[in-house]
Amino acid sequence: MPDESAAPVPVRKRARRADSRRNIDRILAAAQTLIEREGPDVTLDEIAKEAGVAPATLYRHFPSRMHLFEGVYRGRVARLASMATELAQRDEPAAALLNWLPQFVDLGVEAQAVLAGLLAQGLRETDPVANTEWGESLLVSAADLLLRPAQELGAIREDLTAGQLVALLTGITLAVHTLGRSASAARTLDAHHALNLLLEGLTPRP
Repeated sequence: MPDESAAPVPVRKRARRADSRRNIDRILAAAQTLIEREGPDVTLDEIAKEAGVAPATLYRHFPSRMHLFEGVYRGRVARLASMATELAQRDEPAAALLNWLPQFVDLGVEAQAVLAGLLAQGLRETDPVANTEWGESLLVSAADLLLRPAQELGAIREDLTAGQLVALLTGITLAVHTLGRSASAARTLDAHHALNLLLEGLTPRP
């Protein structure tokens, strides 16, 4: 007798799943565009219109702006981690690390600003601990891929782990929000200045 448990997924169900994935991708792309253009106050209905989907479709996947924010920035964090692999293959070790660190800081400053805006509206993360652990795991692995070769060449001091580096970079992105800067460009400049100070401290002493 045929094994019914191994029966193929019906074509109609696979098509529905593919349509759902396409809708999610369009919604996330539209959300990223509007967040960059208008900030965290953008409404879900505006995002649905930008994505070309019905509001009900968006709300089914993302019940609140916080859910959508988490989806957008999980994608951004994953791309940042992938960038580490690309840089490691393209650039010499020290340059690869130095090209990746500002990208980390820029994304962190942007994400913290959007998150702060959403929290101010009374929204809450769905699972802050899980979000942090997921992002930290991904980024520590990416940082390690770039950090170790730079240390082996003597470009970065050896008494630094990838976890410590990610913690220091995250600290920079959090710290700039305590300086009272309202413009995102000013916060980014502050973060880059702090990053340069950090890099001077990471250079081995003669």
